[in-house]
Amino acid sequence: MTVREIAKHAGVAASTVSLVLNNKPGVRKETREKILALLLENGYTIRENAGKPLTHGEIKFIRYLAINHSRERNEDFFVGLLNGAEQRTHQLGYKFSLSSATPEQLPGLLQALETQSDLLGVVFLASELSDEQMPHLLAFSRPIVTLDMPLLLEHYPLNGINTDNSGGVFRALEHLYAQGHRSIGFLRAETEIGGLYSRYVAYRSRMQAFGLKVPEEHILRIDPRYEVAVGQMQAYLQDKPSLPTAFLAANDIIAAGCVRALQQAGYQVPGDVSIMGFDDGAMSTFVSPPLTTMRINRARSGELAVERLVALHTIPNDVVVKSTLAVSLIERESTQPVSLENAADPV
Repeated sequence: MTVREIAKHAGVAASTVSLVLNNKPGVRKETREKILALLLENGYTIRENAGKPLTHGEIKFIRYLAINHSRERNEDFFVGLLNGAEQRTHQLGYKFSLSSATPEQLPGLLQALETQSDLLGVVFLASELSDEQMPHLLAFSRPIVTLDMPLLLEHYPLNGINTDNSGGVFRALEHLYAQGHRSIGFLRAETEIGGLYSRYVAYRSRMQAFGLKVPEEHILRIDPRYEVAVGQMQAYLQDKPSLPTAFLAANDIIAAGCVRALQQAGYQVPGDVSIMGFDDGAMSTFVSPPLTTMRINRARSGELAVERLVALHTIPNDVVVKSTLAVSLIERESTQPVSLENAADPV
């Protein structure tokens, strides 16, 4: 079998097989063992002295901060990514450092990194990135892997690790639909960083996939800061509007803020309206009732970004790879079934 055939059989990229063949770091233990067995079975010889991690070399994690940055909007998400990236970097034997960069600071930071001789590459948290900064990233000559690239920037040719927001929204709606909900609103983020806009886009398309009408009157713009979200939902509820049987929120912070506002206005969650979040951050278990949500493996995303960087350091001219991590349903107490008699007409 050729290297490409082995890669196909193992379900990995050819560059990953190359790392194992040359006894280089950057491949998970279980995957390495599987590929190693295939290589040995097919007569390949593994290099003996290339397997030790470098005693030098640094991976830089850059967190881009937009002008309107607010720590509360995605701090939990950022910390999970950072922890995963840092842990994997140390496991592979490299140095790790963290920098933040505003729009004014980004060009100078990237220019300085261009001349850093021991730099393996950059993990770049792109949640708050806009189109104006893309030329700086595209001109950067060192390996770079992005995390949480916004939907409107996903077409750029950069290696990246993203969440399967579309698949996650489908699973969320599937769960609510199975509980009998036919009138499902959406708590859309007022500030749509990272994957928040893609979740809204997915909601509109996936509602149609279930044959459900998109209820424009039940799509609310809510700020992804807890106290602000509470206040905005309180203002909405003052007029005693009709409510859907369920709301899907763009993230857990929005969901938690709206749960509190609903409860303060005398509504029961989930008795009067079910609320579902997205992310499975710390907020999802702090709120009462705990949130049904979609779990993102943030640490693994950070790990994969580092592994991809190491692979790019080994094969600099490899193809651009954009990986998508699936999310999983976490069912808690903020959602419950409704009878089909009480559900709205899906047409």
